[in-house]
Amino acid sequence: MKKILAIVIGIAFAFGTAGYAAAQAPAPKTEDKKTDTMAKKTEKVEKKVEKKTTTKKSKKGDTMEKKTDTMEKKTETTEKKTDKK
Repeated sequence: MKKILAIVIGIAFAFGTAGYAAAQAPAPKTEDKKTDTMAKKTEKVEKKVEKKTTTKKSKKGDTMEKKTDTMEKKTETTEKKTDKK
């Protein structure tokens, strides 16, 4: 029983000293990592915004062209009707 208790205490002591040593070590600099990741995130967001705005603009342009085409067709048919009379 004493041997088992000594082993358990020894393991706890080893983990305790390792944890204490890790706590005393200086922390790695994370500023460089944060700025890199933030720059990448902003680039991704900017690309998404560009894609959305270009697709919206092209869709609006397409619909406007369709509307003008239909309006032209309507005017042509009305002109033909008025010419016949």
